[in-house]
Amino acid sequence: MSLGERIALARKKAGLSQEQLGDKLGVSRQAVSKWESDQTNPDVAYVAQMCRLLGVSSDWLLLGEESAQNAAPERCPGCQAIVSGLDQFCPNCGRNLKSGPPEGYSILLKAAFYTMPNPAADLLRLSQSGQFPPNSPLANPISYEEALDLTASAPLVLGRGLSKEQLFSAWDAIIYPNNFLFFKDSDEEDPRVLAHYPGLNPSTLISASPREPMSFGMMVLAVILGVVGAVILLMFL
Repeated sequence: MSLGERIALARKKAGLSQEQLGDKLGVSRQAVSKWESDQTNPDVAYVAQMCRLLGVSSDWLLLGEESAQNAAPERCPGCQAIVSGLDQFCPNCGRNLKSGPPEGYSILLKAAFYTMPNPAADLLRLSQSGQFPPNSPLANPISYEEALDLTASAPLVLGRGLSKEQLFSAWDAIIYPNNFLFFKDSDEEDPRVLAHYPGLNPSTLISASPREPMSFGMMVLAVILGVVGAVILLMFL
């Protein structure tokens, strides 16, 4: 199967006409027709865009690797948008897709006999914070009854791969932090084992975060204010 035939196959599976695909790519229907008939080859930028639009891997579209034909499309580890293996950055959130995974953090709900008072209200607030990935039980707002069900399922991992900012936001939403454990991500998945991990205090991460250096403008302003203050002080001496 040629590149053009794979483009045509992926387009038809996506339910798009040549004109519709062309509109989404910003090219004419004739250009798409030439690609599919192997008269011309699309630029790499168009190939990457087609992979995202049609939900296919670049390995299959470019190389025809059969093992990649039915594989789930690649997704950005940050926002979960469909990306192509040809993308350097996520077209949706701008994340660098070629860099190593950033350091992530997890939140664990402790077992029921450790929690006091009941953490259901905190779970409600966390589910409304919008800080949890799609595979988390708190990815979307939950009801109080659902929060009680989660409490009964503890110990339970509420989220993995959270950034420092997401961890801080979750920490701010929690009224009773003793009902939860916070720690760096690990390969361990069993929540009963994770419950014995030493937790960390997110506030220590906040205090350990490097401060933004003062800009040149702010430094000049600080010097001017210092001089003005000194002059005013001398006037009263």
